[in-house]
Amino acid sequence: MSHRRAGADKERGLPTGKERDLPAYRMRGTQAGRMRGTQAYRARGWPSVRPFGLLAGAVLLICAAFIDPPSVLRTDTETQALSPRESWTARTAWLRTASFVPGVARAVHADFAAHADFAAHADFVDHADFVDHADFVDHPQRDDNHPKSIIIEDFDSSDQDGFPLTWKAWRGDDDLARSLYTIREEKGNRYLHAADDGSSIIILKKVSEWDANKYPVLSWRWRATVLPEDGDERIRTKNDSSVAVYVVLDQNFIGVPKTLKYVWSTTVPVGTHYRREGIGRPHVIVLESGKEKLGQWVEESVDVHADYVRIFGKKPPSKAVGIGILTDGNATGTDSKGDYDDFVVHRRDTGS
Repeated sequence: MSHRRAGADKERGLPTGKERDLPAYRMRGTQAGRMRGTQAYRARGWPSVRPFGLLAGAVLLICAAFIDPPSVLRTDTETQALSPRESWTARTAWLRTASFVPGVARAVHADFAAHADFAAHADFVDHADFVDHADFVDHPQRDDNHPKSIIIEDFDSSDQDGFPLTWKAWRGDDDLARSLYTIREEKGNRYLHAADDGSSIIILKKVSEWDANKYPVLSWRWRATVLPEDGDERIRTKNDSSVAVYVVLDQNFIGVPKTLKYVWSTTVPVGTHYRREGIGRPHVIVLESGKEKLGQWVEESVDVHADYVRIFGKKPPSKAVGIGILTDGNATGTDSKGDYDDFVVHRRDTGS
């Protein structure tokens, strides 16, 4: 019986006879020693570590989704308590967003056109990385201490028919993103054109110099040229937008972003705020909808600070993460095209 068992153990590569009594260091180099940790050896009672790794990963994802301890977030040392004025601003954001800074934003964009050669962008760029952007340019109109508006991106420094400088694919392939997003020129003005081929790639620009507590209003121009058919950002199988702007002011301790996503929807009514289930899903806010303004440049001004406070219940850190752009038609399997230009942040008191 013992001979049959020894023969079976030897055939399976398991220690036999006196080998069972050898210390671990004596078994190194032997066939039995090499079999430690294999499936055959674990069958004799050694537990697999894979289930424990999967369990630990699941626990970490749950923590990322539902736990947000201030001690481990990339936040400021200053208090996160809101003043009565800030609380009121957050509560009334929807009433103020549509008409908050349009006049000032229009004046700023007109000034860009009149002073096309004004903004000399500082070149701090390391193109090998997600750079903390180089062209965070002050608007020339200032008060005593701070500029009233700051240009985040106007695409003027990027080469025509090229990919925008200091931008990078956020979710997807950089090389493929370069075929979807290209710089174009119209009446002497450069802008970003996007046409999705089903790849659905978000591109991101880091803007860590932007403090949304001091410059809470973001304005930009966009133009929807082809709307994805039956697009509905609330439904997974229809979650496509002709133009969409992501604002990431913070992220949790493992890098899951806290994202506001402003969209021009095909079918969802203006003013809708929706978030689909899932880790890291953005909070979608519909600014434009339908074909009424299709093909027209439309200017948007959004109090992103107020939206962030209203949704996440606290002030954002002093350093934003970035802004993103997405034009996609992958869910519906239809064409989707749009244009973007002139991202500018403003102090709230610019409208006063």
